[in-house]
Amino acid sequence: MKVKKLEQVLNQAPAVNLLKKSLATDRLSHAYLFTGPKGVGKETTAYAFIFHLFCQKNPLSPCEVCLACKKIAKGVHPDVLTVSPEKKEIKIDQIREVIHFLKYPPLEARYKVVLIKDTERMNQESANALLKSLEEPPSYGIFILLTENFTQLLPTVVSRSQVVRFHSLPKSTVYKVLREWYGLEKEVSQTLAEISQGSLGRALNIAEKGFLEELNSFVKAGSSRSPYLRFRVAERFAGYNYQDLEEIFYLILVWVWRSYLKRLIDYPYPEAFPEEIYPKDPFQAFTLIQESHQALDRYLNPELVFYRLFLKIFD
Repeated sequence: MKVKKLEQVLNQAPAVNLLKKSLATDRLSHAYLFTGPKGVGKETTAYAFIFHLFCQKNPLSPCEVCLACKKIAKGVHPDVLTVSPEKKEIKIDQIREVIHFLKYPPLEARYKVVLIKDTERMNQESANALLKSLEEPPSYGIFILLTENFTQLLPTVVSRSQVVRFHSLPKSTVYKVLREWYGLEKEVSQTLAEISQGSLGRALNIAEKGFLEELNSFVKAGSSRSPYLRFRVAERFAGYNYQDLEEIFYLILVWVWRSYLKRLIDYPYPEAFPEEIYPKDPFQAFTLIQESHQALDRYLNPELVFYRLFLKIFD
């Protein structure tokens, strides 16, 4: 379901009410900083807010059928610019594109909106360049900055933005959306709601990309001690991008921890997780998984990183 109205955003009433009030009073900030855990609705809310800002018929309740709404839905509106990290960071050239974009008035709308995802991934140079734009914004410019942790941003960037806080979603909400909106199986929905830490985005990403199946492949290959199976899995993992590998590492960590709880106090084990339970010391495994993650940060060969992980935690 593509959310196009703020009232459709789930379980984020304080954030939604703040934005609705800005729209109703026509007192908009030149910069909004959406901060909160990953996958709880920051990006969804940002796009809904843009629909409200651009709708040609009713900004308080987007019509979804006017030309502006259709262009936003297709991601082709000329007055909206979206910036995402290239690999692991937002670079200075991307912020220079933002500066150029804001140099000229809107082509079709009242505003020009710049949506920056994972704002905390700006390097020092790009952060300083963005700050200049925030200090001297054009009257028609609106920034929407998304971050999981605003403390990683320059204090001056935070101080020049309207902070909008988001919180984790209840497990029941995640489960309901997975079952009723996306039609996932009950067992899978329960597992994803349990392990996603209130992040619907994380749960959907894991489901859509088959990461539970990849976790199962990792565990089976490791438990088999077969070099052939391990190389096949490591080779496949090497084809994922950095963000996807973060999710895979997260699932491996959860599997190790939930295995430990199962062995220690017979804590309920996620139904859609691998049948195999990790039998060794979890804390040593946590260290090895973290080392592997850091190795990818240093651009080491992903295949070798994962094969080494197999050897260290299973053998």
